[in-house]
Amino acid sequence: MPVPLDKMQVVSTSNKPQPSLHSSRIEKMVFVKYFPPPANTDDRAEYDAWLERVNYLCDDLHWLLQLPHDKFWCQVVFDAGLHKSLDSFIQFSPRSHETLMNLPAVGKQRQLELCRLVFMTYLRMSTHKESKDHFITPEVFGDILYVNFLFDIPKILDICSLFGKNNSVLLNKMIGNIFTQQPKYTNDLLETVPTILEVLSNIAAKCGIHLEGVGLSPKKLKQSLNAPVLSTMPTLELQDIMLYLSDTAITLHRFLDVYPPACSVFQQFHFCSVIANFYESVIPEITVALKQHEYPSVSLKKSLTSNLHHTKKSILAIFHSIVQHVCLQPVLENASNEEVVSAATEEFLHTMTSVLGERRFLAAYEGIFNFQDDVVIFLQASSTLDSSQFEYIQSAINSAFATFGRRKSPRGDTNTGGRTSPDGAPDSSIGGATAGKSGGVDSNKWIGAKIPISGNDRYLTDDFQTEDYGEGAISHPRPSDVEIESLITSIKDLFPHLGEGFLEIALEELDWNQEKTVSCILEEKLPPSLHSISTDLPRQQKEVKQEENDQTDNTDLVDSRRNVFDNDEFDMFRNTNVDMTKIHLGKKEKKVDLNDKSAVNAVRATYDVYGSIDKDNIYDYISGGHGLNQQLMYDDEYDDTYDSNVVGADDADSADELNNKKIVPRVIMDLERKKIKDERRGAEESDDDDEGENNDEEQRVKDQFLADPAKMRELAEQRRQSQAGGGRRYVAGSVPVNRDVKGGQKGQGQSKEVVHNRQVKKKYKGQRYQSNADKKMSKGMF
Repeated sequence: MPVPLDKMQVVSTSNKPQPSLHSSRIEKMVFVKYFPPPANTDDRAEYDAWLERVNYLCDDLHWLLQLPHDKFWCQVVFDAGLHKSLDSFIQFSPRSHETLMNLPAVGKQRQLELCRLVFMTYLRMSTHKESKDHFITPEVFGDILYVNFLFDIPKILDICSLFGKNNSVLLNKMIGNIFTQQPKYTNDLLETVPTILEVLSNIAAKCGIHLEGVGLSPKKLKQSLNAPVLSTMPTLELQDIMLYLSDTAITLHRFLDVYPPACSVFQQFHFCSVIANFYESVIPEITVALKQHEYPSVSLKKSLTSNLHHTKKSILAIFHSIVQHVCLQPVLENASNEEVVSAATEEFLHTMTSVLGERRFLAAYEGIFNFQDDVVIFLQASSTLDSSQFEYIQSAINSAFATFGRRKSPRGDTNTGGRTSPDGAPDSSIGGATAGKSGGVDSNKWIGAKIPISGNDRYLTDDFQTEDYGEGAISHPRPSDVEIESLITSIKDLFPHLGEGFLEIALEELDWNQEKTVSCILEEKLPPSLHSISTDLPRQQKEVKQEENDQTDNTDLVDSRRNVFDNDEFDMFRNTNVDMTKIHLGKKEKKVDLNDKSAVNAVRATYDVYGSIDKDNIYDYISGGHGLNQQLMYDDEYDDTYDSNVVGADDADSADELNNKKIVPRVIMDLERKKIKDERRGAEESDDDDEGENNDEEQRVKDQFLADPAKMRELAEQRRQSQAGGGRRYVAGSVPVNRDVKGGQKGQGQSKEVVHNRQVKKKYKGQRYQSNADKKMSKGMF
């Protein structure tokens, strides 16, 4: 039968039996402490030292995890150096929500490997039964953890902050086993919650704000005199407050998300009221201070803004986790038990009523989590509940959301967060998203609705997105004024009895969708938030600010001008320090001497080279012979080849020539026509005489009795070559060109010559047929 480790006996070196879990069985190992990664990786010495330390830790933890069950627990329980090494890692290791480290790829890989080994070490330390043969008695296991300080509440919070985002399932089993096997940790958590409340109070005091809540100390008289101002606070101090606040909020959120039973402990101290009061009092002040503060760099401003965004999301998630576990989860698990449902409903109403004064908190909470979904659960579990209290809370949430809230994604007719008037101000005429025509809550509408899935996954799909630092954003952009006017006019043509103000509000509620708005009006299925609005509501005209008109009318023309000489050294409109010595006003007083020929004498030598009346130019002589200058002689052999061409005959006529029409008498025109006919008749007779001479010469050639055999053979060879060359003219003594178009085998590529021959063949293969076809067409054959 297997024996647990706490009852197992082994033989010592002195051959005496001793407990298996004994300090004499540990290995002498030196575990180094962990240091945070260097901020500047350019310092190679510091980076190499950190990387070497991380490698040592990875090797030591590899060795530790490979030890047998008994050796591992001896080393874990009795080795103080191991405790200090693990504590240094969870204290200085960067959290998952912090900015990514600017480390090389090797450094990041080793850091992630060390995180994995530390998590596996803590996971093995929290497991009392590894197999059937290796286990520890649960009661003894709880005492070992508690007595040897292997785990405590601060260490558990740090572990959740480090590993809670990506390892929530394993971490849930790990922490659940610790609290199950050792109930004293629950008592420690009860004693830790007042310390957490004090931490929140100290953070608010650092911001110059006093929190009023359960379990918080009263405000001191001298405290208001020395209250710091966030806007004038030094940058380092403001950064320290933001890092402390974000780390506290994210750690609590991760812990409650990983171990939900802890929510009951926090609720005993009315933590929901305190955290809502903290959000209402501190977060707006910090938001304004971050916007007004002057930062040494833009990256620091983005980092602090991101920390503020994480803090907001975490505080809202903490509130929802407590409400979910304390109020909603018992109803989902025991819906048939009226006592449990009644107690949970009372707790829910008490919690929500206590935070109705925190309007900014309610608006932010409604922007992420839907109060109506929670009400659905209670109304489905019990039909005897009074809906008037839910109506009161819903009305307060709608009013707060209309003033301070913004929803991330509007839901059309299921929009439950209230609304605002078209100009952005709160509209008192709108009762809320769930208010009917009478202003009440229609409980029948909630019956049969889908119960939301328990847990936070459906609400926080991305815990720490940093693209949008606001609490929410409108998903559909608002059209321009002209587009809105067009939409209202088109719907007004279909429903003339409806007011333009009502149509504008309906379009805004339905994401400016014209078809959807017309369909809802026809089917009388408008969103509940529009039921309390009068259908003949006129449209509010936007007032034009007088300041803008004055600013437009008083625009300086000098500032609005654009010139190529702007901002030069002589621009007196933008440059006050203009060198006036370089500017001359009026005529120059210096008299010009007309007898001064210095400028003419400067260029006289140049003109002399190219010649003048008195001197010969350089073109009158050429260099010839043996370097002697010889004057060009006149050449009387004049070339008159092109003298018969009429210069400019084909040029386009100018406009003057076209407009200048000369009238020639008819008699003169007849004489010119007769002259042209006589010239043509003479030319034809001369051509006939030439043809007669040619015929006589050919006749003489034909009269030869025998032709020259050599010429006959040459003519025959020409005919054969012409036929072989496809009709091309044969040149005596030339070798026919063999154009290769076949080339090599397919798939092996073709030479440049083959490709060229193929292109030539493709281009000219139909030229003869086309020429014959053109000839036939010109003669009218087809």
